[in-house]
Amino acid sequence: MKRKLSTKAPHSFALIAAFALSFSGNAFAQPALTAKSLEGVWKVTKIVKAGVADTNPQPVLLIISRGYFSVLRVRAPRKQAPEPKDPKHLTDAEKIALYEEWAPYGASGGTYEVKGNTWINQNVVAKNVKGMSLKEEAVITKFDGNSITVSGEPGKPSDTETTYTRVR
Repeated sequence: MKRKLSTKAPHSFALIAAFALSFSGNAFAQPALTAKSLEGVWKVTKIVKAGVADTNPQPVLLIISRGYFSVLRVRAPRKQAPEPKDPKHLTDAEKIALYEEWAPYGASGGTYEVKGNTWINQNVVAKNVKGMSLKEEAVITKFDGNSITVSGEPGKPSDTETTYTRVR
């Protein structure tokens, strides 16, 4: 089963992570996409959905190293739950508050590979159980060595582009 890489995906990695690269214009203007060239620490700096740009998106941190990746993401603003009165015996309201604090958070990690212009990741661990068996792919529309712009799955149009910027 394949999933679209999205910062708003209900299951884990959402990269984070899988990509296909499509160069437009002069192919020599951009460095080649390789597994090694993606190694580093990345954060989401822009999301464009249906032509509307968000240049202050919720935090996402992607770490890529030696065939492995780890991604942590916040998909919506989070509110801290109040401390439970008795942590061993939570009330229904306390359980709901804790759920609401953690629901917008996503995390996953696993292995990845680059095949031609496609980045494919396989989750080994994920916050959501369903996310542990899924492969993800997305189209890299731009790669300049310090930023990656991702849009949809190969062969499937998407109205969302997500830009990751190298932090390290």
